Formats: sequence, structure tokens, C-alpha cells
Amino acid sequence: MLKLLKNKFLWLPIIVALFIGAYFSITAIPSTHVKVNDLPIAIVNEDSGVTGENLAKQITGTTSSSNSSAMSIKWTVFDSEKKLLKDMNREKYYGAIVIPKDFSEKLQSLTAPNAQKAELKIIINQGMGTTVTTQVNTALTQMTTQLNNKLSTNLLQNVANRSTSIPATMALNLSNPLTIKKKRLIKLAIWQMVAHISFNRYGLEAMLLGFAFSKIRFKSLKEKFSALFVQLIAAGISALVIGYGVPALQSWILDVNIPNFTELGLFMSLCAFAFIIFINGVESWVGIISIPVFMLLLFFAAPLLTAVPESLNGFYSTLADWLPMSYMYRGVKSIMYFNHGPANSVVMGLIYTIITGLILIITAQFKKDNKKEGSN
Repeated sequence: MLKLLKNKFLWLPIIVALFIGAYFSITAIPSTHVKVNDLPIAIVNEDSGVTGENLAKQITGTTSSSNSSAMSIKWTVFDSEKKLLKDMNREKYYGAIVIPKDFSEKLQSLTAPNAQKAELKIIINQGMGTTVTTQVNTALTQMTTQLNNKLSTNLLQNVANRSTSIPATMALNLSNPLTIKKKRLIKLAIWQMVAHISFNRYGLEAMLLGFAFSKIRFKSLKEKFSALFVQLIAAGISALVIGYGVPALQSWILDVNIPNFTELGLFMSLCAFAFIIFINGVESWVGIISIPVFMLLLFFAAPLLTAVPESLNGFYSTLADWLPMSYMYRGVKSIMYFNHGPANSVVMGLIYTIITGLILIITAQFKKDNKKEGSN
């Protein structure tokens, strides 16, 4: 009986079953728990009148969309649209409502002969993600529609209290006092969406190259370090081919001109080099078992990194920040959507990934050769 219990093949199916169950549980939760908490939305009040101030307070008092409890809003107030757009370009806000400086004046003119409808502007930062910004657009549209109806009721009631008859033109204006304008900061093109999800392909290519380099074995320590130097050069060349080659192929196949191509290619080359070195380092210590682990990690990372950060709990948020693929995702997003370079934290994350991989590779050279290698 004890001999049977000591048999590793008896426990292997149990361990595999537990691992698979845990993996699918972890990957299922981000897609099933989609409540978005404290989504950052801005409001710009450029109107100096009391009406604009009251309207801003009324808007910021609404923390969720009327037909759904799956999204809560965290409002930030600005006094200038220029300041808002600057922060939106820094990926801080998903959308905004703008109250123009002449809002009160135009609203009051609706009861005068020279009536002009007041305007509200909805700004959608579409580069933050198509799915979530669609929800933001729906929520802000509902809010402004409700404000329009409420203002209409109040204005008609005020005029009715002062006069027994309301001219037809005035009644028409008062029934729909607001004009809602929409502005999308970034209109996503097909090639942008392709690049948005292509980090899976880059990661897979880098992983295969990493495993290919790790298959070379040498008996002497000097030969190992000589081969290591050659592998690093080959990794750098391969990274440049991947970093510049894949965007070039996308540009050629889709027949589009990719902006910031040089910066994008350089960043993607850094990402590919980091992945090759890191995967090679892990495989040097763990061995062939790291192949399925990296494959699962690669495909698990895609839905996690594309999820709305505000919808992730502490565990998933921390996991998303520490995944090596997250640096690529955030950097490509900044370069292609917002036309600025990746954040310093992203670049440093890739550098730390390279350093970690190099440490693993170098220390692995001092391991004792296995029996098979020793017999050669």
C-alpha cells in the first residue's frame, strides 16, 4: 500500500486535475465579473453662471447609468477643456461632459425672440478601449437626455406660471432645449485594432525563439559562456526582425501607413528581446515543463490585459501589472493610440525582465550537467 502511495504517477493525475481546474477558474472570473468600479469620467464647467454650476453638481451626483448597476462613475471636475484633453491624452479619463461658457446665456435666450439652444458636448476617449467606451457613450448619452427632459419640464413650467399662453415656436424650443454634440478623440482603424491584439503573436514568436536558443548544451563552462554570448547576439537580431518585421508586414498586407513606425518597431524589438531572454532563463532552470506553463500564461494574458482595469479586483489587478506581456500591451497602446512614447515604468519593467532573464541564464551555466550530457 505504501509503495503504491509513493508512486508519483498515482498523484500526477490529481495534481494535473487541480491545476487545470484552478487555471480555468482564474481565467473565467475576469469575464464573468464585469462590474466596473469608479470609472474615471470628467466634467468640464466653463460656464460662470449659476445654471452651469447647478448642472455640474447634478451631473456629478449621478454615479451610475440609469439602466445598469454594472458601472459606477468617479467624477473629476475641470474648468477648461484644454486641461481635460491633455489628461485624456495621458490615458486618465474614458469620457467627459463639457458645459460651454455660454450655456446659461443660451438657455435663458429660449424665452426670447432670438432663441438659441444651449449645447452640451460629450467627449469619448475611444483609445481607452472599444467595449468600455461604448458603455461610457451610452451612459453619458442617457444622462444628457435625462437632463434635457428635466430642463424642458422646468422651463415649460416656469413660462406657464408667468403666462397663460406659450407661442408655438417658444414651446418647440423649450420642449428640447439642449443640443448634444459628440466628439471622439480617437477613431480606431482596422490596422490599429490588429496591432492592439497582436502582442499574442509577438509573445509566441519570442517564446519559440527562446526555447530554440535554450536547446544548445556544452560541457565546459568556457564553451557555455561563449555560446551564451552568441545567443545574446542572435536574440538581439531576432528581436529586431520581429519588432520591425511584423509591423512592416501588417502595413504591407493591409496597405496602410502606420504612424510612429520607427518608435513602434524599436519598442517591439525591446519587448521581443525581453521575452526571449526571460523565457530562455526560466527554461534553463525549469526545463521542458515551462513550455505548457508559458503557453497557458500567454493565452490567459490576452483577456486579462484587455479587460477594463477598474473591473479587476486586487488579485487580478496586481497580476495584470506584473505580467511581462502587460508592458508590451501598455507601450503599444501609448504609441499607437495616444502618439506618445511608453511610460518610464513600462520601459523599466522590460529592463527588469531582461535583467531577471540574464541572471537566470548566467546562474544556470553553473548547474551540473545531467547524466546524459555527462556521458557524451
